[in-house]
Amino acid sequence: MAGVIKKATGLTGLHVAKNPHHTLTALYNKILRAVSKMPQEAAYRRYTEQIVSERAKIVATTPNVLEIEQKINCGQVEELIVQAENELTLARKMLGWKPWEPLAKQAPATQWAWPPANLPELK
Repeated sequence: MAGVIKKATGLTGLHVAKNPHHTLTALYNKILRAVSKMPQEAAYRRYTEQIVSERAKIVATTPNVLEIEQKINCGQVEELIVQAENELTLARKMLGWKPWEPLAKQAPATQWAWPPANLPELK
């Protein structure tokens, strides 16, 4: 990075990142390591790997912070850092939840029916 260009993000409570390239690269690598522990066929893994890999490549090949923001097009780098932190937290939770495994018990046939079948009449 050629030095900090801005003094504030303009967003309350969100300070300017001192080294966004390093921070984003570290977070993206952690996310990729977390999702690599999931089965290959897991939808969350496939789509998260795709998005994070694309963003990591942009960060690695683009020295200018403003260009990173324009290419990723999801906010300022500080917002990208918050998004990456949240995604890392979710990826780690998904490892515990294991949504790719079969259900422990079959869902009822009327699970998605509306209105719910067995609601008592309201008086």
